[in-house]
Amino acid sequence: MELTKKMKYYYSIFLLLAIVNGHGAWGISLEEEIDLENKLRILATPGLKSIRTDYGDVFDCVNIYRQPSLNHPLMEGHIIQMRPSSFPEPSMDDVPMRSESVEVGVKKGCPIGTVPIRRIPKKNQQRAKAFLKTYSEEQDEDDQSLGEQPGGYFKAEVQTLRKMTSRYYGAEAFLNVYNPKLNTKQQFSRMMMKLRYGNEDTSTSIEVGWAVFPGLYNDTLTRLHAFWRGDYENRSCFDTMCPGFVQVSSRITFGMKISRISNYLGNQYDIKLTVSRDPASGHWWLLYGWKNEPVGYWPKDLLGDLTITKGKWGGDVYSLFGPLPPMGSGFTFEQPRRSRTYRSACYIRGIRIQKKLGGEFLDVNGLDLEKKEDLPRCYNVGGQGISSNWGYTIYVGGYGGLCNW
Repeated sequence: MELTKKMKYYYSIFLLLAIVNGHGAWGISLEEEIDLENKLRILATPGLKSIRTDYGDVFDCVNIYRQPSLNHPLMEGHIIQMRPSSFPEPSMDDVPMRSESVEVGVKKGCPIGTVPIRRIPKKNQQRAKAFLKTYSEEQDEDDQSLGEQPGGYFKAEVQTLRKMTSRYYGAEAFLNVYNPKLNTKQQFSRMMMKLRYGNEDTSTSIEVGWAVFPGLYNDTLTRLHAFWRGDYENRSCFDTMCPGFVQVSSRITFGMKISRISNYLGNQYDIKLTVSRDPASGHWWLLYGWKNEPVGYWPKDLLGDLTITKGKWGGDVYSLFGPLPPMGSGFTFEQPRRSRTYRSACYIRGIRIQKKLGGEFLDVNGLDLEKKEDLPRCYNVGGQGISSNWGYTIYVGGYGGLCNW
């Protein structure tokens, strides 16, 4: 068994080395290069206006009816839904607090009738496509083969227990925002909310949150981030790097920098993200902030007629080689210092699920959750429980480093 695990690890390293060229840049095959060129032509929709940010990104304001997502084979004749048919009822816990005032998005926004599409250089697309070869949360749930190696992919999260009756139509949470300092460009650190349907190895999924991911964004900024896997040809994608997600917001989109970052034992900031299935159209909407601002949706034609069978909340990290990157604030939950945990370990608060289509969001029941810690001596989940002001809350994170040696 141990030999099989080590073989898996060394095979993953060999695969990564095969797709990283001598300069440390991700590489892809000729066939994939041709496929990428076709996608780039689709994404290269001319904008009516371009906005250059102070952190170097360029967003093209594209006619909403000509956005690249509508070029997906399943989107022919698609009629854009401009707003959800219903909005989740706000909870008393959603009253904005100081930590809610996070800035994200194009400050002035795109003109009416247009949406911001992030201009992605070809080299970034190459890295993203190559990385999808190795990023996979569909590893065997009991596979800890990387735990004794200097690199790997690790999670610290809570997840709903899988039951025959488990059916969810939405989830939401407030994610504490940090900027973990990575050691190399071949790493990432994320804090995510994940919705899954199906078996681990074939599941349709929607994942939203924030990430520091130089292999995808070519920098170490904290950005609004998503990963999704659709029913069509079992394809997967980061953000809007391939057709699929229909953008409706003129201000907020994936890949945008989150400006206000929390400091250890200092000011804290978080973002609220909600994913919910529209009771009329069946599309899966992403809403941002306590005001539930519609960002866009994943069409039902893309994801299939699914209901969520598992929800997950927590952090994950990846490293090609050690030492491992930090997760969250870089600090773990410490029970004896619980009074200081709020400003030290990264939190996820207000964790709720939607059990009825179009129904209200309810606090998760701690008895229906289980912890998943791939490498507890490096990253952990702690302090979970119901708070009168914050709803169900967990603390997630860890320092990384050479903790797994």
